[in-house]
Amino acid sequence: MAKSGDSELIDVPQATGEAEAWGIELREWMELRTHVFGNADAFGDFISEDSAEEEWRGRVAQVLIENGHAPKANRYIECCRYGVRIQCKGPDAHQLFSPVYCDLRYCPWCGPRQFARLIEKHSPAIKAVTRERKPGYLLREITFTSLNTGELGSAQIKRFNDDVKNTLKKLLRRYGEWGALWCDEVGFNNTNLHAHVLVYAPYIEQSVLANAWRTISGHSVVYIKKAHVNGPKALVHLLKYVSKLPADVPEIIGQLEVAFHKCRRVHALGVFYDFSGDDTDNIESEWTNCPHCGAELERLPGTCRLEKLIMEGRTFVGTRRVKWKRELVH
Repeated sequence: MAKSGDSELIDVPQATGEAEAWGIELREWMELRTHVFGNADAFGDFISEDSAEEEWRGRVAQVLIENGHAPKANRYIECCRYGVRIQCKGPDAHQLFSPVYCDLRYCPWCGPRQFARLIEKHSPAIKAVTRERKPGYLLREITFTSLNTGELGSAQIKRFNDDVKNTLKKLLRRYGEWGALWCDEVGFNNTNLHAHVLVYAPYIEQSVLANAWRTISGHSVVYIKKAHVNGPKALVHLLKYVSKLPADVPEIIGQLEVAFHKCRRVHALGVFYDFSGDDTDNIESEWTNCPHCGAELERLPGTCRLEKLIMEGRTFVGTRRVKWKRELVH
């Protein structure tokens, strides 16, 4: 359940450093923290209350079912509450389990996982342009807005992203090296679709930007400014809302999942596209090797509650180095 709170925030650079020191990905660090502390809240807006969360997820799932997305609804219901048995094929036959992750865009458990994957995917581009910045080029922030009609659907989102892409290309394609990365967002508890863009480019006049956006999209509100932070911090600032829920009403969350079905939230153009890592936006990740011995893993059929898996004596597939978990706890 999402709401404002005073929970301790994750220091993303520190978390990245710890993950590198431990030889794991930031996504795996997030998963370890989830199972030590009960959540992986990158920005302090999520608290877990078991019965309330079950009721919340049920209401989201109902919207998904009503709109023909029953498989997604099932994944949302089971996320981090159910798990799968994993069998190590090595001589010690380690008995493991892994939680089931839905990896839906608006899941309070999986949002931080997606945030971590996107940071890993796009950090190389940001570091490259920061390290070798061309004269006159800066990281700048653009916000494109659209008319809030009170409704939001996949066709509207796709058209909006096409308009953003075409506007950026019209303004920047004459430059040899430029890059743009944007994230689709909506207003809290409403359907106000807009995009925050991190662009690496020379100066663009506000009037030129506004005219191009109005000509291509028909919308009139857009503005540009110099990024208030630089380097990887600018990327964290751009993507932070990926880990946050944009509503505290479960029916709205369900409607957003329906609207963004087969629609990407994060997009890259230019050098940011060329430099980006593997495309892991909104896909499920899996552990492939035994964390204890490196042997191949076999996922056994079926799912059951995490409590039962723990009572069977199985260990979480991410607890490879016990001392790391102790360091997280302390």
